[in-house]
Amino acid sequence: MSYIKKWILFTLASVLVTLSCFAGVNYFMDPLWTFEHEHKYNQFQRGRKERQQKSNALYFRSGKYDTLLFGSSRTTYMNQYKWDKKTFNYAVSDMKPNEYNEYLNFAINEAKQPIKRVIIGLDFFGALTYTSLISKEPKLILDEITQPFYRYKLLLSIDTLSYSNLNIQDYFKKPYAKYKYNNIKTSPPKTDTNLENYEKRIQGNIETYIRERYSKKYDENYKKEILNLITSHPDIEFIVFTTPVSSQHFNALLSQNLYQEYERWLKESVEVFGKIHHFMYKNDITKNANLYFQDSNHGYDTTYECLTNEMLQKDSECPKIDMILNAENIEEKLNLLQKSNLD
Repeated sequence: MSYIKKWILFTLASVLVTLSCFAGVNYFMDPLWTFEHEHKYNQFQRGRKERQQKSNALYFRSGKYDTLLFGSSRTTYMNQYKWDKKTFNYAVSDMKPNEYNEYLNFAINEAKQPIKRVIIGLDFFGALTYTSLISKEPKLILDEITQPFYRYKLLLSIDTLSYSNLNIQDYFKKPYAKYKYNNIKTSPPKTDTNLENYEKRIQGNIETYIRERYSKKYDENYKKEILNLITSHPDIEFIVFTTPVSSQHFNALLSQNLYQEYERWLKESVEVFGKIHHFMYKNDITKNANLYFQDSNHGYDTTYECLTNEMLQKDSECPKIDMILNAENIEEKLNLLQKSNLD
């Protein structure tokens, strides 16, 4: 055999071995959720590609769900199984209302999920005109998932390998605020409940909201987007709640003179959905944010368990803060909210 042939065969063998190693590690760790083998080494999962990961899980895994949970990073901490075993948490960072419909359609039409109910965690910033730096057009993500050999191509990706390596590292570090392989996201522990320390720690988070989100105008398309969602799916039950934020964070909204927009958001949401569970106001949880919030607007997973229990009317030791808003009481409740929020 000539030297050139030997070199070609050696090169091909090296490439095959390298690709096999890539594929083996990526399959074993499955960081993009295209398979469903769970073991101790892949229990800590990075969520940098949540839209892709969660859509992959719905499409490729065998689980069947009749309920989807939509919302932003706040809602990602809500344990889907606290609703029931057929609920899938489809919430992702910076998810806005104009994304709901396409992801719902994907779940029904492509992932063949028998969806009968949708639970939505509405965020006030979702009714503002800022452009998310995280989200992409849903179509760009979802169309790729249905392409032939998609998940096998991911096994050969260096990008996927980088996620696998990070998840392996996390196994040894055992960090908090990560996804588990079963789509449950844990929050960090309450390391310091001192109010003064909390105020100092969250200040940067609040300033970011004022600069990047609360400087924007109300989105004139907000009502049309959520109305399109329910009119496109008349047979689906919608349960809607507003995500709470700390009173310190709420004051940032007030500092930007957005209270009129806040009221408009609530009115339009009630007009479309008929009823919402309202938690985003100054109440016994938001006024004690150092006990219930990781930062100015992300609650602990136990905080969202409190909300779930209230909406399901289950007993709990949490403060009762669920304010039901509907077409009959919205004006009365808005008057009450003005007194508590502007106090």
